[in-house]
Amino acid sequence: MNIAQEAVDAGELDLLEECCNGAFEWDADWDQWIPQRHIADWLLTLTGDSASSVAAALRRHPACAAHFTHLAGTFRIDHRIQAAIGVAAEGQHQNPAL
Repeated sequence: MNIAQEAVDAGELDLLEECCNGAFEWDADWDQWIPQRHIADWLLTLTGDSASSVAAALRRHPACAAHFTHLAGTFRIDHRIQAAIGVAAEGQHQNPAL
């Protein structure tokens, strides 16, 4: 997530999305709790265009977004990321096999 944060800091949204696509795909496949804690903490820091880009990446990786449903009700997370996580949570309720 270091490169993703550097992309946020530099306003490089294309690089940010590429970083997130790779990290979120990995997370969906491997489901590791320690990296998920780091990702969750990082998600809470995002705002503006960066939050919008990350929310779009989460929508493309619903299996990853589902790992962060515990953040959906927190007021500290950007509303776009909250909505993307919420969509993943709804998908889980519709398809228990996920």
